[in-house]
Amino acid sequence: MGTQEKMDKILARVDEMIPSAETVRFKLSRGETTVFDSKMGGVPYFPKNMEYPTVREGEFAGEPLRLLAQLNFGSLPKLEGFPTEGILQFFAFPDDIYGADFDDLRNQNFYRIIYHENVITDTSVLIDSVPEIEIDDDLGDLFPFTGEFLLTAEPLEKMSVTANDFRGEKAIVKAYGELFGGDFKSVFELMNADTDLADEIFDTCVDGGTRMGGYPFFTQDDPRGYKDEFRGHTVLLFQSDSDSGGEGWENQVCWGDMGVANFFITPEDLAKRDFSNVLYTWDCG
Repeated sequence: MGTQEKMDKILARVDEMIPSAETVRFKLSRGETTVFDSKMGGVPYFPKNMEYPTVREGEFAGEPLRLLAQLNFGSLPKLEGFPTEGILQFFAFPDDIYGADFDDLRNQNFYRIIYHENVITDTSVLIDSVPEIEIDDDLGDLFPFTGEFLLTAEPLEKMSVTANDFRGEKAIVKAYGELFGGDFKSVFELMNADTDLADEIFDTCVDGGTRMGGYPFFTQDDPRGYKDEFRGHTVLLFQSDSDSGGEGWENQVCWGDMGVANFFITPEDLAKRDFSNVLYTWDCG
């Protein structure tokens, strides 16, 4: 049996194990945005009477966070389980690790997830500028991009689990064993046993891009596979991939060395609209 035929059988079996999931992909483009738009960067939707998000503890305590992205669900395709109205925002501190805490991926000290369930349309009660951040000259002002990008949603689609997803890796190994034999314990064992097939599968089942919902892409490993308390974060709330919104480096989104950032939430927390336990991670090549 040829490599392509074997791959088709394995992926069909994986789809039976792990159902496809809906996703909304975004195109990035430069241009001025309003505070109500789905976008990355710029001035966020934010009522003046709300406390603006800041670093909570440590050396930079009190410093304001910067808008990484916001999603206005009222103008986006309706994704099962996600809000249909309101604005969800992702804030991060512009340091050398973009506000992540790799010791505790759920620690919202240097990043924050805020959901505005009811959107105020009166712009007079909303902020029209962002607080300035005082960054030490030695540290510099570090962020995956400059300025702002408009996020334009593409039509809702379904996607299969990615080979990067910790569940996808396990399913691929299990499917291979069921169909062709072999007691493989990891994808690395499978790759050593059938390198050509493994390469084809991973080339086919890697799906990057900026999106909400669906399954994730990583340049390295899925951190959810290493800790039991992370495995329940099965919903991809938002993924920001390194991307181009136009010509030139000034128009790039670049996570480190062409990496990707992911935000995950549990289905239970999403149903409650509780965004206090979101897992934030990013990696690069």
